[in-house]
Amino acid sequence: MELSQTPHNALFNEEKLAELHQIASGNKDFLKKIAETYIRQFEAKFPELRRMVLERNHEQIEQLAHLLKGASYSVGLDETAARFHQLEVAGETNETENLEPILDDIEADLCRFDQEWEARLNALS
Repeated sequence: MELSQTPHNALFNEEKLAELHQIASGNKDFLKKIAETYIRQFEAKFPELRRMVLERNHEQIEQLAHLLKGASYSVGLDETAARFHQLEVAGETNETENLEPILDDIEADLCRFDQEWEARLNALS
């Protein structure tokens, strides 16, 4: 999977958001369900990932980060997906030290997601 050319400070890949908007034919209820599904998955798996980082369980770090990376790409969160990719690689290579700052950045991304998702999609309407 190729990392996008999303500007570094941007939360969303605008092309992916436009694609989602087009797939949904602008149906805001459908787009809201996509966001809610992402948030539910994040809230279910991210605490487990954080726990695995604390326990230095590299196999689980790799698996959970991979899952959340794909989910993040699917909603246009390319920078967040790139952070999960860093965690996935750390799990693969068993280099599980100092991953907490990446987790903190991901949590900050989720806060921005909550605030910006609807506004970004409304801008496409």
